[in-house]
Amino acid sequence: MRKGKIHIFLLLPFWVYYILFFFIPLGILLTYSFWLTTARGLVPTFTLENYWAIFSKKLYLIIILRSIRIAFIAAIICVVVSYPVAYSLTFKYKKMQDFVLYLILISLFSSYLVRIYAWKTILGRQGLINQILQYIGLTKEPLSFLLYSPTAVIITLVFIFVPFTILPIFSSLQNVKPELIEAAKDLGANNFEAFYKVTLPLSMSGVVTGFIFSFILSAGDYVTPQLVGGTTGMMIGKIIADQFGMRYNWPFGSALSYFTLFLLALLVYCLIWILKILKLRR
Repeated sequence: MRKGKIHIFLLLPFWVYYILFFFIPLGILLTYSFWLTTARGLVPTFTLENYWAIFSKKLYLIIILRSIRIAFIAAIICVVVSYPVAYSLTFKYKKMQDFVLYLILISLFSSYLVRIYAWKTILGRQGLINQILQYIGLTKEPLSFLLYSPTAVIITLVFIFVPFTILPIFSSLQNVKPELIEAAKDLGANNFEAFYKVTLPLSMSGVVTGFIFSFILSAGDYVTPQLVGGTTGMMIGKIIADQFGMRYNWPFGSALSYFTLFLLALLVYCLIWILKILKLRR
């Protein structure tokens, strides 16, 4: 009993923090989603009008689906890029682990806006990529689709959120013992079979965690699409931010937030369910 009370006491600051700064704000936001906005201000009531308004204009659904598509592509690329890095650091270049992880952590401490503006400069008409392509003769004129497009948003999001994918994958690979891989090879498995049947399933928790991190963070981002996305790369985060900041339509912004959150949670649940069916994650 005494140890149990000590554990509860130690967890008390954690729960107080989350209740004050997470659950209560979410509850307030949920309450707002059932209110109405008039010329006089917010009207406390209970109505589903804000949720029905999401389906009244195709624009909202199009932007939500676009946001999910961009976030999904960015998250897939993050996983594809991050897994070889984490795998190499775990099994091939152990002496470089500390140095590379230090560089990854340094990138997390750098300014978010500076990284976005850096890619805005690189992808611009006079940016580094266009200059290289023109110099080697692949293009005669600067490529305009690199900036202010969904492509620019995906590239920037991948650059920003790759560290959030590398770290959980690297952490999960630490639990894969080399003896298990050697045992699989002794039983007749080649390198690919040993990876697919031993390494990948044991590290799938890190892959799923990294994918979820990059997917949700990308889907909710509104600064990156605003700076490098243009009209074709606009995402739902910008629409939600405008409802609170410019139009003062907090109820509709809250409903749009919860509807998007529900879709993201549903997609994540479906992903985990599919992986369990494929027996890649337990």
